[in-house]
Amino acid sequence: MGLVTNCAIFLGLLQVLYAASVGDKYEPMVAFICERPAMHRGVNGWIADKSTDCLNRMEDILSYCQRMYPDHNITNVVEASYLVTIKDWPMTSADRMHPHRVRPFRCLVGGFQSDALLVPQHCVFDHRHDQRVCQGFSHWNVVADESY
Repeated sequence: MGLVTNCAIFLGLLQVLYAASVGDKYEPMVAFICERPAMHRGVNGWIADKSTDCLNRMEDILSYCQRMYPDHNITNVVEASYLVTIKDWPMTSADRMHPHRVRPFRCLVGGFQSDALLVPQHCVFDHRHDQRVCQGFSHWNVVADESY
């Protein structure tokens, strides 16, 4: 094998190892579906909380994160930029469990650090900011779609 092939294999292995390390990183999260128990992420998976079902206001979600993770300094919440599948989400009235695919809320510990923003070549980065209004993930997807 040549040097180029060896480098390509090495870079591929690095990407796989990085993806595995990021995917395995524990991060406090909560997820909600109305008329189902709330879920919060533990170190070994998702845990049901039958005392709460759906929360919509960011203030309520922040309070819930702080209650579920009292040993963490939860200072903010943000809707995740990706969907997750929670395999064993219980139903409220039965012992049955079903998988559900949802966009969880990340419970941010300490100061806020945004995810890295990659702007493709030949694209223009546009900044829209209004401190009086906090918009969710779906709003910004609409704004992005309208900018085409």
